[in-house]
Amino acid sequence: MALEFFSRGGPVMWPLLLCSIVALAVAIERSFFLRRVHVDGEKLMRAVNACLARGNPAEAKGICEATPGPVAKVLAAALAQPELPKSEIRDSVRAVALAEVPVLERYLPSLATVVTISPLLGLLGTISGLMKVFNVIAGGEIGNYQKLSVGIAEALITTFAGLAIAIPFLVVYNSLSSRVDSIVNEMEQRVAELLARRGDGGDR
Repeated sequence: MALEFFSRGGPVMWPLLLCSIVALAVAIERSFFLRRVHVDGEKLMRAVNACLARGNPAEAKGICEATPGPVAKVLAAALAQPELPKSEIRDSVRAVALAEVPVLERYLPSLATVVTISPLLGLLGTISGLMKVFNVIAGGEIGNYQKLSVGIAEALITTFAGLAIAIPFLVVYNSLSSRVDSIVNEMEQRVAELLARRGDGGDR
């Protein structure tokens, strides 16, 4: 049944199949990756603050380096040279953060592209199917329902397939993008907390 459905959709079904495979692969890979790099920011900050309260920034940095994820990396960068002015620490942290954001967003543009072009491919298949219908009519075979049904089926199936790919993966894309934004916000928040803890005012 599935093979018959696919074959009746015409040649446009092949790029639609490729789109669905790419989208599914990206969704699975990014979901596992973002879950792996997510850390409990509150718990990490409690451990860091406990080390700093004991006057041991090296231990706090070691905890961050042993913790996976971009939040821990930016905190480790902030703790690498605690004697520096805040402005220089911010520059160091910003450099690390700028390197981490593309890693978090990797492959998401590909998913966005699939979401965008899938309905367009479905529309292309619709036009192709309607052209076949008009060719049958122009050939004086308007009563040949079997030939008409070929074009109509192609038009409907490709439209359905394009939307069936785009709609769920749009939800997935928005969910993944939201998780990336949440991690980036947490990076900024935890570094701000760490710098504010110094309480030494100004750019020092």
